[in-house]
Amino acid sequence: MPCFNVLAEETVQVLIEDTVELFTPAQKIDQIVASIRDVKCHVIPDKVIFQAILHKQIFFVNEDNTVVHQGVDIPFSGFVDMPGAVPGQGCQIDPTIEFVEATLPEPDLLREIVVVNMVIRLLDISNMQNIHWDTAPRDVRIFRSCQGRAMQQGIRSQF
Repeated sequence: MPCFNVLAEETVQVLIEDTVELFTPAQKIDQIVASIRDVKCHVIPDKVIFQAILHKQIFFVNEDNTVVHQGVDIPFSGFVDMPGAVPGQGCQIDPTIEFVEATLPEPDLLREIVVVNMVIRLLDISNMQNIHWDTAPRDVRIFRSCQGRAMQQGIRSQF
């Protein structure tokens, strides 16, 4: 197994706000299943840039009192300052969904606020060759409705 050194580690939080137009009016939110997918990072001088997709499956009760589903992918990106970072170094990201809140301001609109914690590591990969970094989906988290609001805190996605 290859060995690498962690040169630096930084944490940044990303706030994702989104309004989703539902394909049919909703009476209430049943549950939201959320995960972080397609996590990528790129090292530039003194910074690490990251990109990912917040994938959500929204289950809600429609006007016929039937639970229906709508999927949503929300791309997000950001960067973290890492003094001394240079192109050619590797990076690793450990994303954590910290908080999800969803409300229905109107029957056909879902307003969502999500906080994602990104732990970013700068790696010395000079002794690694032919390494494939797996970007498989992280584990899935479920958020249940609570009096018209779906919310959960302290959720951690694992590699």
